[in-house]
Amino acid sequence: MTDPAFESAVRAAIAAFNDRRFEDFSTYVTEDLVETYPQSGEVMRGRAAERAMHEAFPEPPTFVVRRILQDGALAVVELDENYNDSSTWKSVLILELRDGRICGLTGYFGSPFAAPAWRRPFLSPNG
Repeated sequence: MTDPAFESAVRAAIAAFNDRRFEDFSTYVTEDLVETYPQSGEVMRGRAAERAMHEAFPEPPTFVVRRILQDGALAVVELDENYNDSSTWKSVLILELRDGRICGLTGYFGSPFAAPAWRRPFLSPNG
């Protein structure tokens, strides 16, 4: 079960990011944050590096939260990542929490693709 205060904080952090208020967004992470993107092999260490990366992003996406799951010091956030070229990627953030803030963030993201034909017979008709 997700703590309502945590869910509210995640939504506020995402709103700050979407509004390009990166200073406000950075208050939701610890000074020693480790942010990892396994698909590209990127690792950023520290709140300052994470904030600088966001500020340098040429055309950052906006995010829509689809679902938040939390159990203790671990949380998963599913997002739609909307880009200026009208594409929407699906993203999952795995968050590690300490003292109410994010100390670890692992992000997986990718563009949607059509299900292969062989899998279609197994899909639910209403999604």
